[in-house]
Amino acid sequence: MALVTFSFLFPFSLQVFFFGCQAPEENLGQEADFEQWYPQYNRYVRNWLNKQVEDIMKETKKLEEKYSKAKDDALKNKLQSSLDDQEKLLKRMQSRLEMGDYFQFKGKDELPVGLSWEDGSEQPEIGDPAARKGGAFRYFISSFPPTIRPFGPNANNSFRGELYDNVEISLVELHPETGRIIPGVAKEWAVGKDGRTVFFRLDPEAKYNDGVSVKPVDFMWWVYIRASDNVVAPWFKQYIREQFAQFSVYGEEFIAISLPEPKPKLPYFASLPPSAPHFYKQYGPDYKERYQWRVPPTTAAYTVKPEDLVKGVSITLSRVEDWWAADKKFYRYRYNADRIRYTVVRDRSKAWELFRAGEIDYFPITLPEYWYEKSEMPPVFDGFVERYTWYNQFPRIPWSLYLNSAKSPLDDHDVRLGIGHATNWQKVIDVVFRGDASRLPGWTKGYGRFDNPDITARPFSIGKAREYFAKAGYVKEDENGILMKENGERLEVALTFSNIPVRAKMMGILKEEALKAGLKFILDGLDHTVVYKKEMQKNHQAVFSAWGFQPPYPRYYEYFHSSNAYDDKGNLKHNTNNVFSFADERMDQLAVAFRNARTEDELEEYAHEMQRIIHDSGVYVPGYMTEFSRVGCWRWVRWPDSKFTEFCPPRTYVPFESYVYWIDEGIKKETEEARRSGKKFPEVQAVKQRYRIASKTKEEAGE
Repeated sequence: MALVTFSFLFPFSLQVFFFGCQAPEENLGQEADFEQWYPQYNRYVRNWLNKQVEDIMKETKKLEEKYSKAKDDALKNKLQSSLDDQEKLLKRMQSRLEMGDYFQFKGKDELPVGLSWEDGSEQPEIGDPAARKGGAFRYFISSFPPTIRPFGPNANNSFRGELYDNVEISLVELHPETGRIIPGVAKEWAVGKDGRTVFFRLDPEAKYNDGVSVKPVDFMWWVYIRASDNVVAPWFKQYIREQFAQFSVYGEEFIAISLPEPKPKLPYFASLPPSAPHFYKQYGPDYKERYQWRVPPTTAAYTVKPEDLVKGVSITLSRVEDWWAADKKFYRYRYNADRIRYTVVRDRSKAWELFRAGEIDYFPITLPEYWYEKSEMPPVFDGFVERYTWYNQFPRIPWSLYLNSAKSPLDDHDVRLGIGHATNWQKVIDVVFRGDASRLPGWTKGYGRFDNPDITARPFSIGKAREYFAKAGYVKEDENGILMKENGERLEVALTFSNIPVRAKMMGILKEEALKAGLKFILDGLDHTVVYKKEMQKNHQAVFSAWGFQPPYPRYYEYFHSSNAYDDKGNLKHNTNNVFSFADERMDQLAVAFRNARTEDELEEYAHEMQRIIHDSGVYVPGYMTEFSRVGCWRWVRWPDSKFTEFCPPRTYVPFESYVYWIDEGIKKETEEARRSGKKFPEVQAVKQRYRIASKTKEEAGE
């Protein structure tokens, strides 16, 4: 998952099988060696599974001994729950061993008979038949990405979505309104009798955007280039090893992907995008440098031409001529602009002036200073710029404080709880957002039954904050009102954030209010890219940040499992999403159980308990959320108004990421002529609320 910093972004002990199962001497070649690598990976996975079985049986024996000696009923219940989890894990590993090799190659005649194929054709269209192809959509980014590789060091940056996640077509996709499965690179799919294997029939027309056809083996290459030792991608390596059980190619048309156990929405969770072997033919130990600025061919409607990658200045995506999915249902009314240009504008106020001048086509105006003040301007009054409030049904992005529990004084539980009460987010909401936002209750919001309704954010309370700080030993005050321990150690925490004006204002309020509770926030405003690197290296104390969540289910493992915090020697593990440096035995069990859950009832049970653990730990201080996006756009940017889609599909974070808009060149010409002649159009300020599920805003209530 990418940092939003955006992110909704995706193995050990045997000598030659460490982190990808390639022997060190085999990394010296400058050509991809998939044919040599995959048999080794098969052996590695088999050995790893046997070791897991051994370790689980040892752990089970320890738990049984503890259970036999336990006298407290609560402890016995906890131990029994752990034993149940261990039994599930044991069955999981044993069943995987019974499946055979991780990678298998079979003939088409070996495909199981009697499969029930689906194609999702009953789902509604996406977008508007009135959409037109052509034109250029111009937007801005605040910093240039540190790399354009889709994986590896620094790849999980804020521009990754625009390059890959938002546009790449996987085997199957989720319909952005109904949440049901629709075809992608696979034209049909079928779930096997075991309930955990999905058979995909590839669309024979599916091609990369360089014209090369997609083959079943390309999905094995997706694994290979992420799981080998040629790349530092710890999250991917772990995920691939543990969350996929088998890849089987059946001739030139079918790929079967097995998960370790059945899951809700199984085809979606077995779905991957392909990786092009012809592009990665030079894949080797120098992958990080060799591919740093090379855009791989993908299945997306857009690609970046070499001349359109201007480092530090701009990145332009060009629509692929003769795109393979251009006329297919679910895709034909999307990806309409011929070019999407992202220009680096580090100063947001400068970007706003470019928007006012018509040099940028679209601008987010959710922040009150833009909605209530800056967008009250002649281009709006004259009808050249249109304003929209659009409600979505997307998981709320957790803009919050992330505390690094490996850094003093945040390694003290009472300090963290005190910070929770010393952080006055409500004042930020009232002052910066003018009441239009609301307090985020916990780690997740917007997932329906998977949100724990009993979790609420700690309220700002000077008394409770000081109470917790006193428990941590901060019992004295210096001349500035900052709490100290008896030895003179002051209660100070560096608060890192991207140094843009609105965030500086927010952090300033938090600093001012925290001081009332004796806590000094040392404001550490940095360039966005620097903040990201600092967070990934776990060099921060507290950071204001967010992660790009995606439906349909919340995620916990990568953010809270101890394996993403510390290595086997107890050293901090860098470049993982566990920026809390959080480690908790029960959370580890639940995070694994959640990943392996077979039903939504199990998902709900585990999610609620994990949200309670996160809340109780204090490593996460919930910030704010909004249930809508407000955007301004020049009138030549058109949006759907059809029976399929109103303005934008609801399962989208911000409207332009849906790619259902289009550029009307006729309206653009008309508008530019009107600006020169003094002609005006009716002012447009519309509320799009087909997908609204919350209460009325202040403006609609007449306040």
